[in-house]
Amino acid sequence: MDHQSLITIAPWTFIAQILNLLLQAWLFKKFLFQPVKKILAKRKEEVDGLYEQAENAKKAAEDDRAAYREKLESANAEAAEIVADARQAAQEKGEQMLAAAREETAAMKQRASADIELEKKKAVNEMKNELSSLAVQIAEKVTEQSLDEGGHAALIDSFLENLEAPK
Repeated sequence: MDHQSLITIAPWTFIAQILNLLLQAWLFKKFLFQPVKKILAKRKEEVDGLYEQAENAKKAAEDDRAAYREKLESANAEAAEIVADARQAAQEKGEQMLAAAREETAAMKQRASADIELEKKKAVNEMKNELSSLAVQIAEKVTEQSLDEGGHAALIDSFLENLEAPK
């Protein structure tokens, strides 16, 4: 075997190897790289779609969160307003009840004063009647004679006038 034949370049073998290399490159490109590129492009579109969906979901979640916070703040404000209204209504009701109690107390005082005055007048009238009967009895015993009704009335009136005059 000739060692020099191994080192030399055979033009037809070189051309065949180049053509074989080009044919393999074309075949790889046609049947391997283009489908892989298509698969990669399809996956890239899917991933981009997923990213877009995730971004849309994130934006929707943020919008929902903002709406929730707004509703929560609105509900808190409404609750505070309801509590304030309830407090005001309770205070007004309490004031009304207090005013009604004061009015009732004043009316009870007036009725009590009127009852006291009426009882006082009754007591004074009873005392006058008792005093007049006592005076008549004393006068009968003193004069030992009975006075008629007209005399009784005149005697009682003069006695009462004398009682009321020093006051």
